[in-house]
Amino acid sequence: EEIASAAESQVLQHALAETVLNDDSLSFQSILHRLSQIQCWTLMAFSQAASEPKPTLENISRRISLPHPGVGNVWDLPLVVNKSLQKDDSADSDSNSPRRAVMRKHMTRGIREIMEQDENVLYMGEDVCHGGYYLVTDELVKTFPHRVIDFPPDETSLLGAGLGMSQRGLVPIVEIPYAKYLDCAADMMAEIAILPWLNNAREKPKTKSSGGLLIRLQGFDRGLFGGNFHTHNQLANVLLPGVEVLCYSNGYDYVRGLRYAMRQVKENGQVVVLVDCTSLLNLKHVFDGDRQWETAYPENSDDVLGFDTVQIYKDPRSDQLEQVPGTTRLAIVSFGNGVVTSLIARADVAKDSMSTFIDILDCPCLNRTPQGLVKALKFYDRVLLADVCKKGPGGVFESMAVDLQQELLRKPWSVVAAPRTYNALGSFETFLNPEDVAQAARELLSRGHGETSP
Repeated sequence: EEIASAAESQVLQHALAETVLNDDSLSFQSILHRLSQIQCWTLMAFSQAASEPKPTLENISRRISLPHPGVGNVWDLPLVVNKSLQKDDSADSDSNSPRRAVMRKHMTRGIREIMEQDENVLYMGEDVCHGGYYLVTDELVKTFPHRVIDFPPDETSLLGAGLGMSQRGLVPIVEIPYAKYLDCAADMMAEIAILPWLNNAREKPKTKSSGGLLIRLQGFDRGLFGGNFHTHNQLANVLLPGVEVLCYSNGYDYVRGLRYAMRQVKENGQVVVLVDCTSLLNLKHVFDGDRQWETAYPENSDDVLGFDTVQIYKDPRSDQLEQVPGTTRLAIVSFGNGVVTSLIARADVAKDSMSTFIDILDCPCLNRTPQGLVKALKFYDRVLLADVCKKGPGGVFESMAVDLQQELLRKPWSVVAAPRTYNALGSFETFLNPEDVAQAARELLSRGHGETSP
């Protein structure tokens, strides 16, 4: 009768009583002793916490803002790399030249390389055993039948399972099929972001269960299929403290960035999100038939791309224009599909800007202002930030512009971004288009030197 009565009001007491009655190895005295131990440990923990120095803003911030430590012989230096858009036409006819392919093919090969190197790497997602919605995991399940794992369409459970596996020493790559679908797992994404901060993982000695995680966010930006839910171009849900967010523009850079990201995940417990622009996956041409966006695969597995690296596509006319007095240097900064968009816009603006050379700066790091960008922009007279995300909150370059303005943008600058509305089915009007970038560049070039804000 006492047990039945306790069950109605004292759930814990009832559970303990039933345990004693049903398990001969326990007694009320042993349970009381155990509870006394727990009470003692609790008081000791509170006493220790009370005696510790009070946290300062500097110490709290260090948990997410430490410079990325070197991985092996690789350091995340703020590099600026010049890239050419000129393609060697002889490469296609030379049997010894590296085979060029679209971005999607290199992504598949890069993931395969990562999984071959480490048997603890798992690939998880929705329909990934059949190649995924964009065939990025095409035939991977044949090589890794027990490490490519299908999940039902439940993004919260998918991210939660990935987090749990990472804390048990595995290294999951979690694929979210469309960027908009991450809204369904916003709370779990926030949990993944904050755990390394709570655990002070950046400063603690690394263990096998470091908790690092890599998330592939597909179905982002420009596309005709599916409307807003399959072409979402806002990133508020992943631009969280402590999460590295990157968006590469081509297959060659993607593979090198993936290698570096996975090393940070495994050895430093980093949470990394790679955002994939749909329109780039099978893109071959920047201009008609040029096959400029097919790239070679970076064969050397030590060839990596650090998070702070910015790559520059120099204006083909720069050598001649450098000799012209009064030449204006314009930098157009973008990422992902915005790089291709800006290259097209540059060709248009160059027709009537004979005294301006225009470089395109590819800045894949989106969650903070990379040091490579700070270093590069010192050499330009004007800066245009071309954001493929929507204008306003949730955009990438709005907050980055504030950082840059404090340090070095004491020169004419502007931001151009996708319209702040939703993406309609069968239309490109609501994305960042070459015409938008070209118009913004012309307006920026027409401003006086003292005009420093959009």
